[in-house]
Amino acid sequence: MLTVPTEYAQINDALILEATRLLAKSLPPAQKIVGVLRLLSEWANLPYGRVMVPNYSTQMLQVAYSYGLDNQRLQHGDYNVPFDQGLTGAVWRSGQAALVIDVTDEPIFLTRIAEPIHGTKHGVSFICVPIFADGKPIAVLSAQRTTNLVRRYSQDMDLLRIAASMLGTMLLLIQERAQCHVEVTAFDRDNETLQQLCTTHGIIGTSPELMAAVKQIDNAKFSDAPILLLGESGTGKEMFAAMAHKLSSRRDGPYIPINCAAIPDQLLESELFGYEKGSFTGAYKSKKGKLQKAEGGTLFLDEIGDMPMDLQVKLLRVLQDRQVEPVGGDKPIPVDFRIITATHINLRQAIAATRFRLDLFFRLNVMPVVLPPLRKRSGDMPLLAQYFLDRYQGMYRRNVSFGVGVLERMQAYPWPGNIRQLQNVVERAVLQANGSWITAAHVDDILADEAGFNVAPDPVQIPAVSPLPKIMEQNGYRPYARFDSSQRDHILATLQQAGGNQTRAAAELGLTTRQLRYRLVKLAEQAV
Repeated sequence: MLTVPTEYAQINDALILEATRLLAKSLPPAQKIVGVLRLLSEWANLPYGRVMVPNYSTQMLQVAYSYGLDNQRLQHGDYNVPFDQGLTGAVWRSGQAALVIDVTDEPIFLTRIAEPIHGTKHGVSFICVPIFADGKPIAVLSAQRTTNLVRRYSQDMDLLRIAASMLGTMLLLIQERAQCHVEVTAFDRDNETLQQLCTTHGIIGTSPELMAAVKQIDNAKFSDAPILLLGESGTGKEMFAAMAHKLSSRRDGPYIPINCAAIPDQLLESELFGYEKGSFTGAYKSKKGKLQKAEGGTLFLDEIGDMPMDLQVKLLRVLQDRQVEPVGGDKPIPVDFRIITATHINLRQAIAATRFRLDLFFRLNVMPVVLPPLRKRSGDMPLLAQYFLDRYQGMYRRNVSFGVGVLERMQAYPWPGNIRQLQNVVERAVLQANGSWITAAHVDDILADEAGFNVAPDPVQIPAVSPLPKIMEQNGYRPYARFDSSQRDHILATLQQAGGNQTRAAAELGLTTRQLRYRLVKLAEQAV
């Protein structure tokens, strides 16, 4: 049976994931903030949550958002606190979190701002943490709890610090709106539209990098200009191509996808251009190629960088003349389609290596769209992980959840295989999980196992297959590795030298801030 601290940690992980999903929704910012306070109350037994913001004209901290507080007292300003008074004022001035174990026994605490729990204020604790933006406190988050809970106060304070970090960006956005006297900016409307496009077309994520790519596709919907999708394998080029077709004026026409790397060279020509009866052995009847089948619609050529040079010449002629000549035919046939292409290789390098035609590149590279790798949109990773978890739970009739530290492991990993690799890891974890939890150790084992595989060589880089960790290092990524506790003294000494600044310490250690936080969590786990 799980211990209470472990059970609470698992609730924390689930709460943080749910809060992440809430903040990603297209809702008014105030509704998102109140939603996070509701989660703290209902999931973590931290009721009467409130966010207090400064009013410089009155020198008071005022309740801007709350959950469970008395509406009449809110209207009267009973919960407001002067900058220079009480625990909340001290947290605002110092930027340091504070805790009162029992509000009736603490002289500095203004008990009038606390609400009774179970009919009494005796045995009621008050936790208060600052909310930062750009390194400065911009608000204060507080909540209450009872003293008879089994869990440690440090766990509740850590949870509130995480919630405060999540709310900081939202509050900053609201403040900027207020300063400009704009309720809803054009940017917000545009972003909401792009997020709605993602939802409609099955694309998961809200990161700025992803939204930039979606906006480019949306901008191309009124044009028949060729689109060239660029990005690593597993970044979702097929989904973006389908979305571009569905948004275009050709949406009612056929959508014909073909993977140039999946068809042998000797068959690709007849597959694309079609053939006439008797043009070769086995051609018992004429057959239309994909170029003709895409008439009035969209042709998507995936992995265009793998197309043989002789077919590149024929494709270029089709794009120039808008006519196709089937294999064995002598009469050109007019065609009308929009072309979308995709590749994971660097076409400029392929041109330099005489593997791709420059003139064809100019024809295709009219509207280039770069799809970001998963490591550059790590904020989307929890949403994707939960999506795949829900999907495979239903598919395999399992009932499992992510355990303590799983999402941290996933966010610290560089995902060289991108979304496709994440999907594979979650599916394996669902199938192999023992009990109702996917544990961090299990995910460690899967990631370590996958890191041992070789990857296919880049078609532009002719050298033979190289191990995955080496390729990652050559591209500036560190291979994922389990945490080595022998690093403890070095990490703690560096953090101390940095004055507790995790960003500066991470830079000194050659880590990202998230990777340093992961190691600090592991140190804490080992110390328990």
